[in-house]
Amino acid sequence: MPRRNTTRLLTVGDVRRLDVPRDAVGRATDGSCGGRFPGRFRRDGRACYRSFRRATAVALMLLVCSQTLAMAITYYVAPYGNDENLGSQTAPFRTVPQGLARAGAGDTVFVKSGTYDLAGFATTVDYALTLTGEDKGSTVLTNGGTLTCAKSLTVENVTFRNWRSTVFKPAASEGGLLDGFVVRNCIFEHLASAINTGKEPKGVITNVKIANCEFRNMEGNGVAAISIAYGVISNVQVTGSTFKNLKSTTKGCSAVVVGSNATRATTKDILISENEMDTIWGPTTVVDGAGPEVHGILAYGTNVRILKNVVRNLNAGTDHEAIYMKASHSVIADNVVENCGSGSGGADITSKGGEASEGNVISGNRITSLQPGRGMLINGGTIIKGNHIKKPNGLNGIDVYAFGKPVTITGNYVETKLGSAIRLEGGKDGIISDNIAISYAGTPIKVRGSLGTTIQANQERQVP
Repeated sequence: MPRRNTTRLLTVGDVRRLDVPRDAVGRATDGSCGGRFPGRFRRDGRACYRSFRRATAVALMLLVCSQTLAMAITYYVAPYGNDENLGSQTAPFRTVPQGLARAGAGDTVFVKSGTYDLAGFATTVDYALTLTGEDKGSTVLTNGGTLTCAKSLTVENVTFRNWRSTVFKPAASEGGLLDGFVVRNCIFEHLASAINTGKEPKGVITNVKIANCEFRNMEGNGVAAISIAYGVISNVQVTGSTFKNLKSTTKGCSAVVVGSNATRATTKDILISENEMDTIWGPTTVVDGAGPEVHGILAYGTNVRILKNVVRNLNAGTDHEAIYMKASHSVIADNVVENCGSGSGGADITSKGGEASEGNVISGNRITSLQPGRGMLINGGTIIKGNHIKKPNGLNGIDVYAFGKPVTITGNYVETKLGSAIRLEGGKDGIISDNIAISYAGTPIKVRGSLGTTIQANQERQVP
């Protein structure tokens, strides 16, 4: 299907109107030839000639600079199509690779309902593209390879099933820019990785939006449903999506990862909100040199907001955290964590960062579980308020290593079995107030090496 080109040529009337001041009835007021060709001079032939030259120069410049407007095209793919067709709605292609091969910058590939075997097809798209399915439940792509995108990509209404490798790899090389990676209303199932930058990107990756998707029944040697971990990362949103039955056989397993230790300083403006995660399982011991890291949400950077998510049923083990954040000036609020457990390396909700941790708020979260481990593990420079933690078999409820920074712990309900309901170490000028702290076998509130800490108006109970 050829692109339609639109070019407008200037007329003599256009030339006559250029660069010539006129009165109310259209007469020239500068003594020139009024935009007409030389030969009918009113005052000065040279003035008229200069005016004509100016008008002609402007007209030629506009003509040369007028650009061809390429109209975006939609190519169609259907089970009854033929790759020899034009890719129109009435004469669609048969295969998705053919649609991608024919598409150019700004185009759309529309895939009709059906199941399409991609036979390991993998490609790199270095231009803006939209891939749209007719219906996410009935438009199914299977057995594909990785689609690497270096420019803007929008994907919607497609099921990706039984994939051989990562489905989408957002990648910006050093000095490059990927501005706009959008995946919405899609299903990813029976694969190990849906969206993963890998470790190669060094350029800018910004304006990433993943919304209203389903990630389910994912299994492999290391599972990451979403991992936007490398590059200069900003403006990432993961919202309204579900993650269910994620299982890693040897390495770590995570639903959502944004940023990394290596990119923490340049990762910013992250929103992970209103997602639901259920049954995330990984190894509990080191296997083949890989740690047993399991997370619902793992995020790094500045201005990270983790809000109103539900995380259920992480298997218990060291470094198994429902929510883990290494950030500053960030918020973990109004999340629900149920039946998750962590060993000595973490907690159900962990907010670390050491001496770089500051300006964080942990509020309104609800943690309930019969599994062991800590409820919260927090570093200094943090306000911890209005949380509900009930772990009858747990270790410390709120465990804070403050690194010499102030901490405010107020208005929390904490109930645990072993250790302390609230424990603070290494703080300075902190406040522990208006909490209900219940411990079955330990001291309800325990403070060590924290100068200037104010402890007031708490209800402390030790229940046998």
